[in-house]
Amino acid sequence: MKCFLLCFAMMGFAVQHQFVIAKESDNLQASILFSAEMQLLGRKSDGGYARLASVLSELKQNDRPIFFLFGGNSLGPSPMSTFDSGSHIVDILNSLGPDAMGVTKREYSYFEEQLSLRAYEAAFPMVATNIIDPINMSIQDGLVSSVVISKGDIKLGVLAIVDPDAAQQYLLQRVEILDIKNSIIKEAKKLRERGANVITVMHAKQFTAIDDLLKEGIIDFSLLKDRYLDLSDNTGLGEFHTYKDPRVILTQPAEVAIVDIFINSDGLIDIQWSKKSLLNQLEDSEVAKQRNDYLRRLDRLMDLPLAKVTESFDTNRKIVRTRENRFGNFVADTLLSFTDADAALINSGIIRGNTEYQLGHTFSRKDLANELPFRTGVVVLDISGRDLINTIESSLSEYELQKGKFPHVANMQIQFNSSNSLGSRLLSLKIAGKEVVEGKLYKLATTDYLFSGGDGYISLKNGKLSKTSAATPALLSDLVMQKIITENRVGSPLSARVVNVNDRG
Repeated sequence: MKCFLLCFAMMGFAVQHQFVIAKESDNLQASILFSAEMQLLGRKSDGGYARLASVLSELKQNDRPIFFLFGGNSLGPSPMSTFDSGSHIVDILNSLGPDAMGVTKREYSYFEEQLSLRAYEAAFPMVATNIIDPINMSIQDGLVSSVVISKGDIKLGVLAIVDPDAAQQYLLQRVEILDIKNSIIKEAKKLRERGANVITVMHAKQFTAIDDLLKEGIIDFSLLKDRYLDLSDNTGLGEFHTYKDPRVILTQPAEVAIVDIFINSDGLIDIQWSKKSLLNQLEDSEVAKQRNDYLRRLDRLMDLPLAKVTESFDTNRKIVRTRENRFGNFVADTLLSFTDADAALINSGIIRGNTEYQLGHTFSRKDLANELPFRTGVVVLDISGRDLINTIESSLSEYELQKGKFPHVANMQIQFNSSNSLGSRLLSLKIAGKEVVEGKLYKLATTDYLFSGGDGYISLKNGKLSKTSAATPALLSDLVMQKIITENRVGSPLSARVVNVNDRG
């Protein structure tokens, strides 16, 4: 987002969405509480559902209608979801009673079938505007493309967008992700025909198409929560307590937005919104009890100590996705040690803890579940040097975006230059100190996710399952736990496995 808030009138936003309020009594009014991205329980930095429930209860004391929209990005991955695929999140949300929930790519952490089951457990609609089941050419079972929610004289039309990257990152097999702009235009028309006098769209990533549709008046405002969105170039969003901007944007973990809607007698819409931190809010006692019950169950499952940390390491997202990492090395070493492969390869995106572990910390099963929350299987491939080279080149293609395709390896040495153009970043690829030969076959230990082409590892699909690869793949997290217990350590030394020659840090 390169434009300051003061530019929006020039872009057409103000013409579509603002008017002068003459008499408050002449206007239809409502407020919306918006939150999203709360997949973890019990972490104060994330604010928490009990505090969210308190804010919602406080808002409901007002005279005007209150809508509660939850933007999703929350059913996984997380330690508890490893066991129930996000069912506990739906249960807690049922207690809060959102009017609608948006589906994002994280809702597909445990694949399409599990999301459909969660949708049937939910006492609220789950919205996915740009998803289709190609078998019956309709929305995925359990989901809805849009919904109209009526409160007072306000009829709110709600849309939600799934990031197209989810198809590749989450290996979606049963659904297709449609064009964002066309999907919104189609559903917005239906919502207007059903009487919606204001339309919003929830999303978890910034899309130019949504900004375009705001300027065209197809939708009236958007609701975005993205912790990784950089707003440093948009000073306007940090200057005011209340924003007159149809793009509601949250970037902090414990933030929620309160959006006030005014519709005058001519049908013109005014949007004003503010951000609120959950960190200093009191907890709703009933939701806190519900959360604590789940945490006790999780503790019983996860409190098993595995090993003491003998050398500190950090799984911060930026670190894991841009450079060699002690924990990434350890996971790759685990793959290698439990197979007969020549080398091992994982993607950084399977490491999710975003935590710093200090010397002496007791690394537990809960820590491991935080770090490796996906049920990832281990496979061994016979793959040509050419396909391996292409795989590593692809894994470096989004380095500057800190995507989860960045590699961690064992018995492999990668040298690259992040400033080179796409397709020419890999400078050298060695296995056991020798340059990889294009025409030679290698045994590569990796994950079933990457073998299926996940995170853009398309060239791995050219490999063949080795005869030594188990018919039923072992879970990577189980093997890592076994290695930690056996060796009484966690983390492997840094050893110049992945080197960026452009890194001056």
